[in-house]
Amino acid sequence: MAIFVGDSQDPTGSICPSDALVVSGVSLPGTPPSLESPIINPPGASHPNETSTLVHNEDAELTDEIKNVKERIVCYEMQEVDIVKKYGMPGNIDSATILQTVKDMVCDSADPQYSLEIVRDAELLDALLKERCRLEHLQEPGPRLPNSSEQLPNPRDPEPLNPDRSWSIIIGINAYQASPLRGCVSDALDVYQYLVHVLGVPESHIQLLLAPCGGPSPDTPFPSRANIIEALHSLHRNPLIQKGDNIIIYFSGHGASYRCSDYFPKRESGTAHTGAVEAICPADRTVDMNGHPLIPDISDRELNTILHLVRVKKGENITVITDCCYASGVTRGVSSSFQHNTTRNLPPLLASGLELMLQTGDENLREFYLPGTVSVLAENWSPLNASHVLLAACREYQFAREVQKDDGTVNGVFTEALMSALRSGLHNQSYHDLCCTISAATPLQTPIAIGENKDKLFPWYPRV
Repeated sequence: MAIFVGDSQDPTGSICPSDALVVSGVSLPGTPPSLESPIINPPGASHPNETSTLVHNEDAELTDEIKNVKERIVCYEMQEVDIVKKYGMPGNIDSATILQTVKDMVCDSADPQYSLEIVRDAELLDALLKERCRLEHLQEPGPRLPNSSEQLPNPRDPEPLNPDRSWSIIIGINAYQASPLRGCVSDALDVYQYLVHVLGVPESHIQLLLAPCGGPSPDTPFPSRANIIEALHSLHRNPLIQKGDNIIIYFSGHGASYRCSDYFPKRESGTAHTGAVEAICPADRTVDMNGHPLIPDISDRELNTILHLVRVKKGENITVITDCCYASGVTRGVSSSFQHNTTRNLPPLLASGLELMLQTGDENLREFYLPGTVSVLAENWSPLNASHVLLAACREYQFAREVQKDDGTVNGVFTEALMSALRSGLHNQSYHDLCCTISAATPLQTPIAIGENKDKLFPWYPRV
């Protein structure tokens, strides 16, 4: 996920004095407790007369912690801007890309001393991400429906765009063993209905994988890890898909985030331990009695490698849409009392889950690695952003929410706003423009477009 430089959710925290800024990896004054520890310990049994005092004290502690986190974020953001200027990056680059760019620079540097400076900058950017995630957890508000009727143009009936050269994989998962969801299957069906009945995409061109609560859907494949990976590989194997055809991959379900430091050791001149590996959670992610993973999640590294293969064989008109989020893993240890069951994120599996996820991905990809492609296990792995454009439900530190509407149906806030925008009569908008349009209808989460082609026209609008 990604955010714009210096654009925090609430930049009103006090600016700390210059001597309190982080200098090349030195901790800020008032550094928060370890992310492995909960922020607020639940109170023990107390006399009824003490309850109000305990609640007041907890509220005061929470308020102070939020203030401190905001102050640290402001300080980190000031240094992030300096890093952008120092390395000559464009001014509108997002934070996730900044961190990845800095990590890549270490691999390209032949000067050990310069590499150490870059490593310290990467660790600072990594700390900024963690603080933003912490703030989102601390002040997470309740869910809210998008008010798209006031924000978007009046709908009209669009003409379908090249339906016979359009292909899609649509995945919706409610039935998770832990923390089942309610609106992902309905989201997936909404996207399916739009493609078939509005754009006119043949049903035979769409793979629909659903996991409703109450048992597998008899008419669609189960979105297991194996079935999701097989569906993705079918895109480059299918001889009917021509080079340049439109391909859309939609996922609605849980996401997870794993700290790179859980697998990659910290080295004096390396940055592999910074940042996170993000993942989508298949319906069959499972653990044994001791919590050890049996079937892992699907990492962004594995997905990116498959999509690169699809791009080489079928062209770059590939759009990936994810209505999920990844904030939980970066702030592991934040009290679960701040997390609502309306958010689409799961805690990462144990540290061994990252190792199993990457090893499983590497084993599945060995016969598909193209010349020059780096293994998903490599410390110097870097995303191939030219392979596709990602439309994500929120920034990497925010929550993707689902809410119940007045008629009782449940949908993802992002998908609801996206479908409204696509049906609104807009045309000739880029991926980035589309995110700007729907962000007005999703005030608690900021949709983003990621990829080298994000400023190109969105191919799923009708052209007029």
